[in-house]
Formats: sequence, C-alpha cells, structure tokens
Amino acid sequence: MPRRYYAKSKKTYAKDQTFEQDQVGEEKERYLISIELMSLKTLKDYDIFGWRGEFYFKVDGPKTIKARWPDKGTIKLQRNQEFTSKADMSLWSQFKTVRVDEPAIERIKVILRERDHMKRNETIAEQEFEIKLPSKTQYVILQDKKENTKAKLRIQATRTRY
Repeated sequence: MPRRYYAKSKKTYAKDQTFEQDQVGEEKERYLISIELMSLKTLKDYDIFGWRGEFYFKVDGPKTIKARWPDKGTIKLQRNQEFTSKADMSLWSQFKTVRVDEPAIERIKVILRERDHMKRNETIAEQEFEIKLPSKTQYVILQDKKENTKAKLRIQATRTRY
C-alpha cells in the first residue's frame, strides 16, 4: 500500500501585507532605473611602473545609496586595451514608485577611479546624470579631460509591473 506524503507549508506572508488595489486618485507607476557598463578602454598607462591600470566605478545615487563596481577588486587594463563583456555589467539599479501625473527626476553621479598602491586613488572621470522618468535608453560616454580613458554606459528608466 503506497504512503501518502503531506507537504507542510511555511508562512510566506509579510507583516502588514495587503492585496488591495490603490485608490482611484492615487494611481502609481513603478520604474526600474539602471546604469550598465558596456565597455571600458584606455590609451594611457596609469601605473607608476607602466604595467597596467586598475579601474573601478563608484556611483552615488539619491540620499545615501552608494555602490562600487566591481564590489571587490578592479578591472585591470594595459595601454590600448579594451574591456567588454557579452552581458552588460550593472553598475547601479533601483526601483522607483511615482504617482502617474507627477514628474520625477533622479540625479546619479558616476565616478571612474584608478587605484594605485603607492599613492591615493585617482579620480579619472566623473559626471552627474539626470534621468527623467520615463525615458528612452541613452548611451553615454564617460571620459577623462584628455580623452585617454573612455567608458560607454547605458542608462535605462523603464516602466515595470514589479
């Protein structure tokens, strides 16, 4: 005679969870805002010994949201070398909920830095972006003043259901 198995369920609801819809006057839209790295190229040796430069990104979002990419380590590039990936690397992303007729703008600052062992980390390029919700996909070049190092970024602010 076969045995019957009973699955014991866990409580998966959140505290104060409701499934009610928003009121008619308070319709809201939700957006996914993301900044992704498509490529990084350098024409200069940033290291003291001329071996390779160690690059990383810092992103300052609204309020106190900050991110570093890569989380640990660096992107190591020699002169005339380019970093690309088949999957675009997400430097920063955020969900934002906004009322339907309310204009919204996010200000995000992206900083490209180079790490040195002997001296302080050098800021190569920095730029502040204003992202309007909703907006089309933008492709932006972040570069230093002498145009020796360039990073191609994709900025998206798409509407989502989640």
